[in-house]
Amino acid sequence: MFLETNFYVVFGLALFVVLLFIIGFKFWEGKKDDQLEKAVSGLKINIFMVGFLSVVLWFMLPSTPSLQSFGFPETVNDVQTSEQVLSYLQEYNRAIVRTTDVVYWFIFIFVWGFLSSLYTVIKTFRSLKREEYFKNVQDQYSD
Repeated sequence: MFLETNFYVVFGLALFVVLLFIIGFKFWEGKKDDQLEKAVSGLKINIFMVGFLSVVLWFMLPSTPSLQSFGFPETVNDVQTSEQVLSYLQEYNRAIVRTTDVVYWFIFIFVWGFLSSLYTVIKTFRSLKREEYFKNVQDQYSD
């Protein structure tokens, strides 16, 4: 959809919007004292970030007809000049390069967002479980 635009300009602008949202959300939400609330808040931010950037990347994919064989010459006689061959190759090369960039950044963002969210939630639950365990041990031996 945005094949004619520069990939890194659009993606950089999207990252800037996400950064502004994160700062605004943290400021609007205020300071959290509870560890579980902090983890859920971080999870919300990561879900929004991954979702928003995924939609931006989705819109940056080239349209399907540019990768299909529709309109591509079927015989050698359909291509009369080397300029026509060059034009076809350049068009398909741009579509392949854009698709590669989108897939690369999608995998990076998805894995990073998923793993950071998972790490934060697991760390919080582990900390809460440890606190509960020590509280139970202390109650048990204080009698």
